[in-house]
Amino acid sequence: MISQDKISTTFDHLIFGSYSLEDGVSFIYERLGVLPQKGGQHLMMGTHNAVVKLEDQTYLEVIAIDPSLSNPQRPRWFGMDTLQPGSEPKLLTWVVRTNDIQGAVDRSTMQHGKIESLQRDSYQWQIAIPENGQMPLQGIAPTIIQWQGQTHPAQLLSPSDLTLEAIEAWHPNATEVNEWLSQIGYQGKFTAHLPEGGKTDKSRLKVTLGSKKGNITFESFV
Repeated sequence: MISQDKISTTFDHLIFGSYSLEDGVSFIYERLGVLPQKGGQHLMMGTHNAVVKLEDQTYLEVIAIDPSLSNPQRPRWFGMDTLQPGSEPKLLTWVVRTNDIQGAVDRSTMQHGKIESLQRDSYQWQIAIPENGQMPLQGIAPTIIQWQGQTHPAQLLSPSDLTLEAIEAWHPNATEVNEWLSQIGYQGKFTAHLPEGGKTDKSRLKVTLGSKKGNITFESFV
């Protein structure tokens, strides 16, 4: 494990969920004017994806249930099993990459789950996934990933005009999330706030992307 002052963490990608990948790709194209590129399959999770490059080594990912794959032996990640046919694609959560995934998980009081080793084509990575398939704080807190080797998905994606302008969240555990991100050396665009209306206000995740259409905002209420 790397010592605390050497853990480095930064924004990696956004995740949008869709029951159908075709619907998810259309949703992103209609909202942002950019067509996601075909990705591949996640055999362990029974899903497949399409992706769009943001800036540098960051991207936007659309994940959907893959009807050509058998149902996985465990709940699908990112709460995908709750999606219904015909439901509108939506923002699910965000992902940070780190150089010490075990250290990042150990420093958190949230339920990040078991660290799994996955592979798709030439990509290899470790990712923390709760055994019940749900997301930390229902997607408010980021999922943690550590890429193996020098290959990153964004490197092979076509450039786009999309830019990440902001990630914000409102949740009763906002202070806990901010402190944990600070402890694992997070450098990036994110601020968690306490709910504006107190405990009765809905928790939510808000992402703002810059595009040719101007700034476009997506919100996920939890």
